[in-house]
Amino acid sequence: MITIQVKQSVFINLPAETIFAYLGELENLRNWSSVISVGEVPATTQVGATVQSTIRFLGSWHDMIFEVIEYEPSYSLTIKSTSGIAPCLFWFQLESVAGGGTTVTQDAVVDLIEDYAEQTRPLIACAVRRQLEYNLLTLKDILEIRASCAANAV
Repeated sequence: MITIQVKQSVFINLPAETIFAYLGELENLRNWSSVISVGEVPATTQVGATVQSTIRFLGSWHDMIFEVIEYEPSYSLTIKSTSGIAPCLFWFQLESVAGGGTTVTQDAVVDLIEDYAEQTRPLIACAVRRQLEYNLLTLKDILEIRASCAANAV
């Protein structure tokens, strides 16, 4: 088994409430996560809510179910897989920054249960880290561009 742990942060020039309103809508995962295709989502996000999804991993599509295990508006969202190819946990924490904006930190732990050759393990770990970083930057871009467009429309 390969365990991949990733902790990354990004500054988003928006208040935590605005970011969390978007992040907490689990249907939005399809917009900023390049590996997830979200299927059935709950009407409201709360602890215990589940999301059926399909993920693309190493060139293959796999069905997974995620459960919300922590939901603190404007502060924290944690989801974990309850079925699928790789047990994983994603924790997002939002911290307001003096002077405006928010630091969004993503902690992820992914346990790959399939047996991979020793030489491919570093490659897989790098690919997962890079993909998670890309997704977090995409979230930033979507939110800041939406805010900019909304401000210019007024």
